Amino acid sequence: MKLHKIVILFILVSGIGSATFAQDEPTAQPKERTREDALKEGEAKSKAFDDKMEEGRKQHVKRQDKATQKRMKKNLRRAEKHSWGKEVPWYKRWFKKKKF
Repeated sequence: MKLHKIVILFILVSGIGSATFAQDEPTAQPKERTREDALKEGEAKSKAFDDKMEEGRKQHVKRQDKATQKRMKKNLRRAEKHSWGKEVPWYKRWFKKKKF
């Protein structure tokens, strides 16, 4: 009698366990985005952002007087010549003081 109860309990537990953890299959397959679609979308956003930034920069320069525009151009040329696009060397990054 005891073995009979154990077998019935085992059958119930094994049947319930598999149904409990089963997952339903999705009804609709999502549209797969290709790499090309993502690149086109990213390029369009990037182009729009760059255009907006350039327009804002031109308006900023236009609002300045002649002497300020000349000084801004001079400083831009100096920055491009000396450090434009250069990174700080690794040894300076390691040993610089932390600003907290």
